[in-house]
Amino acid sequence: MTLKITNALRVISIIILVVVFFISYAGLPEQVLAFIDSKGNPAQYFSKNYFFYGTLTILILSNTLMYVLAIMLGKSTNHINQVIAIHMMTMSVVINIFFSVALTFIAILNGQENFDYASFAPFIYLSQGLFVIWVLVFIISLIRSKKTV
Repeated sequence: MTLKITNALRVISIIILVVVFFISYAGLPEQVLAFIDSKGNPAQYFSKNYFFYGTLTILILSNTLMYVLAIMLGKSTNHINQVIAIHMMTMSVVINIFFSVALTFIAILNGQENFDYASFAPFIYLSQGLFVIWVLVFIISLIRSKKTV
């Protein structure tokens, strides 16, 4: 049951990611600024098509890999494997949130408005904080499931 709930959350996060991806892509110029140096000067540009297909490939591969591994582990009768499968699904949600934040930042970076990038930092730290929380919950779940076996 828990695997079905986490799979539903994964699907919702994928839908949100796809919406953010297309909204971000729609507002990008032909040359997409992807990296800035430590002084805030443009460091590297990509073509809009390269950015689209490269990002799409990364998103599909990461989500497919996490899903396939989770399903393979979820079919196991071993309790620890099922716990790992549930956490693989939640890791997919965390990764999708991070990708959504990163795509939003790239869209803001390439926008025509003047934007204080430092005010966007809490969102990046939030997605990284979710990863730290995920790691802690994963470790606690493994310890608890090992005690019950």
